[in-house]
Amino acid sequence: MSDFVEKVSSKNVLYTNMPLDLEIQEKGIQGIYKSILYEYDFNSNLAKIGMPIFKGAYLKIFRGTNLKVRAYSSRAVYLFKSKVYSSGKEGNIRYLLINIPETIVRVQRRQHARIPVSEEGTFYLKEEQESSKNQENVQPTKYRFITKDFSAGGLAIVTSKRLDIGQKVIIDLALKNEIRLEDMESEVVRFIGKTTSGEYIYGIKFLNLTREKEEELVRFVFKLERETSKKI
Repeated sequence: MSDFVEKVSSKNVLYTNMPLDLEIQEKGIQGIYKSILYEYDFNSNLAKIGMPIFKGAYLKIFRGTNLKVRAYSSRAVYLFKSKVYSSGKEGNIRYLLINIPETIVRVQRRQHARIPVSEEGTFYLKEEQESSKNQENVQPTKYRFITKDFSAGGLAIVTSKRLDIGQKVIIDLALKNEIRLEDMESEVVRFIGKTTSGEYIYGIKFLNLTREKEEELVRFVFKLERETSKKI
C-alpha cells in the first residue's frame, strides 16, 4: 500500500452524498457508524449528515458528542474531528448538524490498496452470456473462483478455468456479507501464475464502476485494513 497524506481545504473536496464513517467514543454508544453528507454550508462550516442507524433504530447522539469522521471518495479518504451541534428532521429524514474544520487531512491512494480476502464467487464469460441471449433455454456456463486479494479496482482470483488476457467476464461475489457485486463486468488483465494444485491465478479489473460503487468498495477496503491492523 502506498499512501500520500496532506492537509487540504474541506470546501474543495467534500460534496453532497459523500459516504461517511463516524467514530464515537462516548460511553453507551461507542463504535463506528455509517452516515452520509447531506448538506455542507461553506459560510458557517456546518453540515447536515445522516443520523446513524443501529440495529434498525436511529442512534441517540446528543449535542456536544465528539466525532472522528472519515469521508470517502473513489480515490481518497478524508479525516477530521467534529462535534454534534444539534439534531433535526426534514420530512422522513433525520440528521445531525456538525461542524467541519476548514482544513482536513486527505489520505490519497497512489493506487488501490489490496487486502487478502478469501471468498467464493462465480463468473460467466461475457461472450458466452451474450451468445445465450439469442438462444432459448440456454444458460451460459457458470465458473467458480476463490478470491486471493481484493481492492476497490479489482481482485485476484483462483480458478480452474483457463482465461486469456483481455477476456471479459461477468462476476458475482459477496464479500463478508457486506458488499455484493452482481453482474460486474470485468476484464482479465494479468496472469499471475498457478497454485500447487494446478489452478490458475488471474488479476481482474472491474469495468464501468459507478462513483457510488467505487466509494462503497473503498470504504469496505479501508474498514478491513483497520480491522487487520488492530490484530497485528
